[in-house]
Amino acid sequence: MKNIHLTDEEIQRYALETENCPKVWTDHIQHCPHCQQQVQAYQLLFEGIESQEQVMFDFDLADLVIEQLPQSKPVQDKPFVFSIAAVVALMIGVAGYVFGNSLTNLFFYLQPILVGLVILTSFGVMVFLGIDMYQRYKVQMKVLNFY
Repeated sequence: MKNIHLTDEEIQRYALETENCPKVWTDHIQHCPHCQQQVQAYQLLFEGIESQEQVMFDFDLADLVIEQLPQSKPVQDKPFVFSIAAVVALMIGVAGYVFGNSLTNLFFYLQPILVGLVILTSFGVMVFLGIDMYQRYKVQMKVLNFY
Protein backbone atom coordinates (compact mmCIF):
# COMPACT_ATOMS: atom_id res chain seq x y z
CA MET A 1 0.00 0.00 0.00
CA LYS A 2 1.31 3.40 -1.00
CA ASN A 3 1.06 6.09 1.69
CA ILE A 4 0.09 9.41 0.05
CA HIS A 5 0.02 12.40 2.39
CA LEU A 6 -2.66 15.04 2.41
CA THR A 7 -2.00 18.36 0.68
CA ASP A 8 -1.32 21.52 2.67
CA GLU A 9 -4.79 22.86 1.86
CA GLU A 10 -6.42 19.69 3.16
CA ILE A 11 -4.32 19.73 6.33
CA GLN A 12 -5.15 23.41 6.92
CA ARG A 13 -8.83 22.72 6.45
CA TYR A 14 -8.60 19.81 8.87
CA ALA A 15 -6.80 22.01 11.41
CA LEU A 16 -9.50 24.69 11.15
CA GLU A 17 -12.63 22.55 10.99
CA THR A 18 -12.08 18.94 11.93
CA GLU A 19 -15.79 18.11 12.10
CA ASN A 20 -16.53 19.03 8.47
CA CYS A 21 -13.68 17.08 6.87
CA PRO A 22 -14.13 13.84 4.93
CA LYS A 23 -13.65 10.60 6.84
CA VAL A 24 -10.76 9.62 4.56
CA TRP A 25 -8.75 12.61 5.78
CA THR A 26 -9.53 11.88 9.41
CA ASP A 27 -8.51 8.24 9.05
CA HIS A 28 -5.28 9.19 7.30
CA ILE A 29 -4.31 11.80 9.90
CA GLN A 30 -4.99 9.39 12.76
CA HIS A 31 -2.54 6.87 11.29
CA CYS A 32 0.12 9.18 9.78
CA PRO A 33 2.62 10.80 12.18
CA HIS A 34 3.88 13.21 9.49
CA CYS A 35 0.40 14.62 8.85
CA GLN A 36 -0.35 14.73 12.60
CA GLN A 37 2.75 16.86 13.08
CA GLN A 38 1.68 19.24 10.30
CA VAL A 39 -1.83 19.53 11.76
CA GLN A 40 -0.37 20.44 15.15
CA ALA A 41 1.94 23.02 13.55
CA TYR A 42 -0.96 24.63 11.69
CA GLN A 43 -3.13 24.65 14.80
CA LEU A 44 -0.36 26.43 16.73
CA LEU A 45 0.03 28.90 13.87
CA PHE A 46 -3.70 29.63 13.73
CA GLU A 47 -3.88 30.07 17.51
CA GLY A 48 -0.95 32.49 17.36
CA ILE A 49 -2.61 34.53 14.64
CA GLU A 50 -5.88 34.70 16.57
CA SER A 51 -4.14 35.74 19.78
CA GLN A 52 -2.45 38.78 18.21
CA GLU A 53 -4.00 42.10 19.06
CA GLN A 54 -5.41 44.35 16.38
CA VAL A 55 -3.18 47.18 15.22
CA MET A 56 -4.73 50.61 15.69
CA PHE A 57 -3.34 53.70 13.97
CA ASP A 58 -3.31 57.07 15.70
CA PHE A 59 -4.34 58.80 12.46
CA ASP A 60 -7.22 58.54 10.01
CA LEU A 61 -5.97 56.88 6.85
CA ALA A 62 -9.03 57.89 4.80
CA ASP A 63 -8.45 61.59 5.53
CA LEU A 64 -4.81 61.32 4.47
CA VAL A 65 -5.75 59.70 1.18
CA ILE A 66 -8.50 62.23 0.44
CA GLU A 67 -6.08 65.11 1.06
CA GLN A 68 -3.73 63.73 -1.60
CA LEU A 69 -6.40 63.38 -4.28
CA PRO A 70 -6.24 66.15 -6.90
CA GLN A 71 -9.06 68.67 -6.90
CA SER A 72 -11.06 69.08 -10.09
CA LYS A 73 -11.34 72.44 -11.80
CA PRO A 74 -14.81 73.97 -12.11
CA VAL A 75 -16.18 73.91 -15.64
CA GLN A 76 -18.05 76.87 -17.10
CA ASP A 77 -21.32 75.81 -18.73
CA LYS A 78 -22.86 79.28 -19.10
CA PRO A 79 -22.47 79.55 -22.90
CA PHE A 80 -24.13 76.19 -23.34
CA VAL A 81 -27.05 77.11 -21.09
CA PHE A 82 -27.55 80.38 -22.97
CA SER A 83 -27.52 78.59 -26.31
CA ILE A 84 -30.15 76.13 -25.08
CA ALA A 85 -32.29 79.02 -23.85
CA ALA A 86 -31.93 80.69 -27.27
CA VAL A 87 -33.03 77.50 -29.07
CA VAL A 88 -36.07 77.17 -26.80
CA ALA A 89 -36.97 80.84 -27.34
CA LEU A 90 -36.59 80.37 -31.10
CA MET A 91 -38.90 77.34 -31.01
CA ILE A 92 -41.51 79.29 -29.06
CA GLY A 93 -41.18 82.22 -31.46
CA VAL A 94 -41.58 80.00 -34.53
CA ALA A 95 -44.60 78.29 -33.00
CA GLY A 96 -46.12 81.67 -32.14
CA TYR A 97 -45.49 82.99 -35.65
CA VAL A 98 -46.91 79.90 -37.33
CA PHE A 99 -49.93 79.47 -35.08
CA GLY A 100 -50.49 82.99 -33.74
CA ASN A 101 -52.73 84.38 -36.48
CA SER A 102 -54.69 81.25 -37.11
CA LEU A 103 -55.67 79.95 -33.69
CA THR A 104 -59.31 80.16 -34.69
CA ASN A 105 -58.61 78.21 -37.88
CA LEU A 106 -56.53 75.64 -36.03
CA PHE A 107 -59.29 73.06 -35.99
CA PHE A 108 -60.30 73.72 -39.62
CA TYR A 109 -56.83 73.22 -41.09
CA LEU A 110 -55.74 70.38 -38.87
CA GLN A 111 -53.67 68.40 -41.36
CA PRO A 112 -51.05 71.06 -42.28
CA ILE A 113 -50.87 72.18 -38.69
CA LEU A 114 -50.47 68.58 -37.56
CA VAL A 115 -47.47 68.20 -39.85
CA GLY A 116 -45.98 71.37 -38.38
CA LEU A 117 -46.61 70.18 -34.85
CA VAL A 118 -45.02 66.82 -35.58
CA ILE A 119 -41.96 68.54 -37.03
CA LEU A 120 -41.70 70.94 -34.09
CA THR A 121 -42.21 68.14 -31.59
CA SER A 122 -39.60 65.98 -33.29
CA PHE A 123 -37.17 68.87 -33.28
CA GLY A 124 -37.90 69.56 -29.62
CA VAL A 125 -37.37 65.93 -28.67
CA MET A 126 -34.09 65.84 -30.59
CA VAL A 127 -32.92 69.00 -28.82
CA PHE A 128 -33.94 67.60 -25.45
CA LEU A 129 -32.15 64.29 -26.09
CA GLY A 130 -29.09 66.15 -27.33
CA ILE A 131 -29.02 68.25 -24.17
CA ASP A 132 -29.42 65.16 -22.01
CA MET A 133 -26.64 63.37 -23.85
CA TYR A 134 -24.37 66.40 -23.51
CA GLN A 135 -25.10 66.70 -19.79
CA ARG A 136 -24.26 63.03 -19.21
CA TYR A 137 -21.06 63.55 -21.19
CA LYS A 138 -20.14 66.54 -19.03
CA VAL A 139 -20.74 64.54 -15.84
CA GLN A 140 -18.52 61.75 -17.09
CA MET A 141 -15.82 64.21 -18.07
CA LYS A 142 -15.97 65.87 -14.65
CA VAL A 143 -15.39 62.49 -13.06
CA LEU A 144 -12.36 61.89 -15.27
CA ASN A 145 -11.02 65.45 -15.29
CA PHE A 146 -9.09 66.17 -12.11
CA TYR A 147 -6.66 68.62 -13.65
